[in-house]
Amino acid sequence: MDYRIIKINNTHPEWWKNANAANVDIFPWPAPCEDDFRPTTSARMALCDDSLYVYMETNETKTRAEEKGFSGLVYTDSCMELFLMPDPGNSAQYLNWEFNPAGAMYLSIGTHRFDRHDVRDDDYRELFKVKTVKHNNGWNLEYRVSLVFLRCWFPHLEFKQGHVMRGNFYKCGDKTAKPHFSCWSPIDLSKPDFHCPGFFGNLIFC
Repeated sequence: MDYRIIKINNTHPEWWKNANAANVDIFPWPAPCEDDFRPTTSARMALCDDSLYVYMETNETKTRAEEKGFSGLVYTDSCMELFLMPDPGNSAQYLNWEFNPAGAMYLSIGTHRFDRHDVRDDDYRELFKVKTVKHNNGWNLEYRVSLVFLRCWFPHLEFKQGHVMRGNFYKCGDKTAKPHFSCWSPIDLSKPDFHCPGFFGNLIFC
């Protein structure tokens, strides 16, 4: 799977309307409950002023948001996620951002599920300019990631045209009333597992 990241010159409040949509519409595993809930979810990314801008939206209206602040249990709530390997040519490490509708976040770094280190910052809302909005048709999420932040772990990273990152977008909710697991890039595993970089897609700077 390929997703092309456009470059924008300014951050209009609705910049995502000009960005390509990555549909998070693959449900690799049977629903863990009788109600096969398949929310419509999409993700968009753009580059502006040496920062990556991320926008995700879903039509999930009956949400769960029990976790607060920085929490490793965000995935149990209504959750939208980005797993990103920024510099695959130099490092197999990837970051996983996970958010619920209340803006609670979890972020860690490593090369696989059992090699993770929390990237904790109590001021993460300001660091990533996190915005979540819950409305009648679902909820949406917006944040940004600066090149300065990414270079803390990937010192040779450059946002150049043609550079290919690897990653995947996810929608889940392990303890919601209707548990569900979806992804943008297909995953061929027997059990739900998002920590599978072998199935990441290409995120290409235009």
